[in-house]
Amino acid sequence: MKAPARTRPERSLQHGSQPALDAILRPRSVAVIGAGREPESMSGRLFRNLLATFNGPVYPVNPKAGSIESVRAYASVLDIPGPVDLAFIAVPSACALRVIEQCSRKGVCGLVVISAGFAEVGQQAGQQELLKAIRASGMRMVGPNCVGVVNNDPAVQLNGTFSPVCPQPGNVGVCTQSGALGVVIPDYVRRSGIGASSLVSVGNKADLGENDCLEFWEHDPATDAMMLYLESFQDPIALLPAAQRIARSKPIVALKGGRTAAGARAAGSHTAALATPHAAAEALFRQSGMIRVDALEELFEVTALVAAQPIPGGRRVAVLTNAGGPGVLCADVLESEGLCLPELSTELQTALRGIAGPVASVRNPIDLIAAVDPHEYRRCLQHLLRSDEIDSVIVIYVPRTTGSGPAILQAVRETAAVEPTKTVLTVFMQTDGLEDRPTKGHVAPPNFLFPEAAARALSKAVHYGQWLQTPAGRAPAFDDVQVEAASQIIERAFARLGKHGGWLEPGEALGVLSAFGLPLAAWKVARTAEEAIAAARTLDGPVAVKVISPSALHKSDRGGVALNVAGDEAVRKAFARVTAPFTDVQGVLVQQYVPHGHEALVGVTRDPQFGPLIAFGLGGVQAELTGDVTLRMYPLTDRDAAEMIGEIRSARLLDGYRNAPPVDKAALEELLLRVSTLAGALPEVAELDLNPVKLLAPGQGACVVDCRIRIARNGG
Repeated sequence: MKAPARTRPERSLQHGSQPALDAILRPRSVAVIGAGREPESMSGRLFRNLLATFNGPVYPVNPKAGSIESVRAYASVLDIPGPVDLAFIAVPSACALRVIEQCSRKGVCGLVVISAGFAEVGQQAGQQELLKAIRASGMRMVGPNCVGVVNNDPAVQLNGTFSPVCPQPGNVGVCTQSGALGVVIPDYVRRSGIGASSLVSVGNKADLGENDCLEFWEHDPATDAMMLYLESFQDPIALLPAAQRIARSKPIVALKGGRTAAGARAAGSHTAALATPHAAAEALFRQSGMIRVDALEELFEVTALVAAQPIPGGRRVAVLTNAGGPGVLCADVLESEGLCLPELSTELQTALRGIAGPVASVRNPIDLIAAVDPHEYRRCLQHLLRSDEIDSVIVIYVPRTTGSGPAILQAVRETAAVEPTKTVLTVFMQTDGLEDRPTKGHVAPPNFLFPEAAARALSKAVHYGQWLQTPAGRAPAFDDVQVEAASQIIERAFARLGKHGGWLEPGEALGVLSAFGLPLAAWKVARTAEEAIAAARTLDGPVAVKVISPSALHKSDRGGVALNVAGDEAVRKAFARVTAPFTDVQGVLVQQYVPHGHEALVGVTRDPQFGPLIAFGLGGVQAELTGDVTLRMYPLTDRDAAEMIGEIRSARLLDGYRNAPPVDKAALEELLLRVSTLAGALPEVAELDLNPVKLLAPGQGACVVDCRIRIARNGG
C-alpha cells in the first residue's frame, strides 16, 4: 500500500514539550492580512471580532485601504511598525505563499490560514508548498481552509473567527475539522450550555491538528474536558499513547465522521479484509480512553455532562420522575446500555415514601406522581445523593402547570451543588421557560429534552468511568523471542521473492512463528507423495495434508486441504486430491491434526496511518463472513488482550456455552501478546493470518494450525 500523499507532520504530543499551539492561542499582537472593508465579508467579520475582543494590538493589512474601522491599515505585514506574533491570512490561495514568506521575514510566530483552495479541492501541491515554507521558517500554522481560533482566557480574549457567535467562556477545549461546522459549532456550544476555554478550527490540518490541540489543553489549567469533531486523524500512532495519558485526568469526547467508508486496498487475507478504516478508528477509541459518540447532537450532550458533573463511580442509576412513561423509557435505554436500576433498600424506600406520599412508587424508578413541588424533588434528591446504593441520578420533570419548571429545576441544581459527589442529569420536558444553565462550578447538571438522550449520555460517562477505574495495561516482554532468527528467514525470502516481497512459503511462515514462541501443530514439508507418507509416520496420530501453491490464497476454498488423514494409503490419496486443482504445486504441508477446540482467527495487517492492527475473532474460515472480529492498534497490553477476548459477540462460547467446553483464556491472551510482539519487531510483516487457531480446554493451551504471512518493505 502506498503512503498517504500528504506529508505527515513530525510526531507531536510528546509529554513535557512546549505545546505548539502556544504560538497561536497566546499571542501578544495579531495582524489580519486581507482584512475586508465590508462588515459582513468573511475577512471583515474576522477583523471586527478580533478588534472587539483581543487585549493586544490588531493590525489590518489591506493594500487597497487606508484604514478599516478607524484603524490604520498597512499595505504589507512588513510595513507594520511593531512586532506581530500571530497573523490571520485571508487572501486568495494564489497569494497565500507570498504572504507567508513575508510573515517569515517579519518574524511572525504563528499563522491561521483562513484561505481556502488547497487540498480540499484537490490542490495538494499548493498546500505542500505552504507547508514547506512553514517548516523552513519555524512558524506553526492552523489551516488552511479553517474558520479560525478562539481563546477565552481573560488575559488573551481572542476571537479569531468569522463566526457570528463566539462560544461563551468555560472549561471545554473544542476542536473541529469541518469548516462549515466550524461556523455553527460556537452557536451549538452556547445552546448546549457548554463553555469553551478555547476553540480551534483545524481545517485541512497541513501542520497543526487535533494532536496539538490535546497537547495544549493537557497543560491548560482552564481546560477540564475536550471535544473533538474529526473527519480524519492527524497521526493516530502518536495520538494513542497521548490520549491514554490525557484521558486519565481530562475526558476527551470525540465524533469521527466517515464511518462507512470502504477500505480502498485489495485484501489478501481475512485480517486485511476486516481491518476497515472504521474498524481501525474503533480500535483507537477503545484503547485510548476517548469517549466516542455517534452523532453531532450526542457530541454536545456528552461533553456537557462530563464537563459539568463528576464522572460516575459505577453503573447504578436512580431515576426520579413525576411521570411513569418517561421513567420507563429512560430505564429501558439505561439497561440496554449495560447500566442498572437497583431496587432500593427498604430503609431508603421508607424515607422516600415519607416525602412523596403513599401512592408514589419508590422502588426505582421513583415516581412522585403528577402533583409534586420543588420541596419534594429537593428532599428526595438529597436522600438519593447521600445514599451509597446508587452512583448517578436522572431527574425527570413533565410540566403539569404553567411556569412550574424553573422552580423545580432550581431546586435540583441547588441540591446537586450541595452534594457534588454524585452525577446528576435533568430531563425537563418543556421547550421554553428554562434559563440557560450555568457553566462553571462543575456541578450544574446538564438538561435534556428527552429521557433517552440523557440515558445514552450517562452510559457514555459510566463506561468512561469504568475505563478510569481499570488499571492501565502493560505490554510484556518475552525472553524466548528470537527476532534475529525470524529476520533471517524474512531476508532469505526477499532474496527469493524480489524487492517487492510477497507471501512466505508455509515452512518459512511457520519458522517465523516458531521464533516468536507461538504454539504450533507439529509439521513437515513434503515435495512428493512418498515424502508426505514419511512425514506422516513421524507425527503422532492423524495428520492434515495442505497444498503448497502460490495460487492457493484460501486453499480450503479450492479443495487444497485434507483433514484427519491416517495411514500410508490415505496420505497418498490425500496428496493427490489436494494437489489436483492447482497447476503451480510446490508440495504439501503435513501437519499434526488437532481435532478439538474452538476455531479462531488471529491476525495482523498494517495500515499506512494506524500502523500494525491486531485482530481476533471466532469462526476460522467463517470469520470474514460473520464479521465477529475485534481489532487493536499495536502495541497490545495484557488489558487489551483480555478486552479483545471478552468483547466479541460470541464471547460466551469461550466460557463454555451449553455443551461446548470453555477454552484456555490465559493461553489465548499470551498468543495475542506474542503476535503483537511479532508485529512490532518485524516491520516487514505486512499481513499475517493465523486461521484457524484451535482454542483448547483450560490448561491445554492454544494451537496454530494454519498461517499465512505476506512480507513487504516499509509495511507496504
